[in-house]
Amino acid sequence: MTAVDWYGLGAFGLPMACRCVEAGHTVRAGADRGRVAEFVRAGGLEPSATVRELPIVALCLPSAVEVLDVVRDLETAAWVVDFSSHDPRSAAKAAELLRERGIGYVDCPVSGSVELARAGELTGYLGAGAEDLTEDVRALVDSLCGRVFPTGGLGQGQAMKLVNQVIHLGNVLVLGEGFELADQLGLEPDTVLEALRASSGSSRMLERFGRQMLNESYPRQFSARLARKDIRNALRLSPGLPVAAMVEERLRALVDSGLGEDNFTRLAKRPQGRPER
Repeated sequence: MTAVDWYGLGAFGLPMACRCVEAGHTVRAGADRGRVAEFVRAGGLEPSATVRELPIVALCLPSAVEVLDVVRDLETAAWVVDFSSHDPRSAAKAAELLRERGIGYVDCPVSGSVELARAGELTGYLGAGAEDLTEDVRALVDSLCGRVFPTGGLGQGQAMKLVNQVIHLGNVLVLGEGFELADQLGLEPDTVLEALRASSGSSRMLERFGRQMLNESYPRQFSARLARKDIRNALRLSPGLPVAAMVEERLRALVDSGLGEDNFTRLAKRPQGRPER
């Protein structure tokens, strides 16, 4: 199997890195940040450990800022596989910086849940054709993703992830509005949930988060702060998206009120005391 240096041991990166270990790869923490102790207990290597072969560098970092910081400092690698979510322009910049050192780069942002990350069943958006990758890179991607969609050239994986984020975050906003109407009309939450599941108002977001949202429960899976980063990246590239703009407004209100680390589904709840535009 392949040697991997893993950067980004946070809420999503840690289960992905542990899954890599389970798949048989030799995985070393790329830096002494994040949940390194948990990673080592799961069979990963400390940053100071020695590996014989030139590693693939895997990135699962919060934004383009951290990705480019690692890329600028990286001297050698067999390849860089970027599982982070940011934007096509930053992917192109990372690839350019690495090309100067003879290092290949592919963007492969992922979609799914922490549970799917642990199981190696994420959806990957690959910014390259499968024929453009080495066998080792493809094996790494396949060990983490149950389904992989080649989306075209460099940066197109990031583009596809932004499309997904606009749609699923917008869906959560619409669910919140529907639930608010149901509450105003005196409908029972259980009735609302079961009826929607059997109707045209059903969706994956309803299945995953409907009960939590109706109960106003927001266990952390994907923070409002990171969701806002994604929606802002989409709006920078395409400002004329009215639903995305409303989602960004809700997420900004959460971040500004100190709730940025809460789960992103809190955006469905109308902020108290803030008039809607």
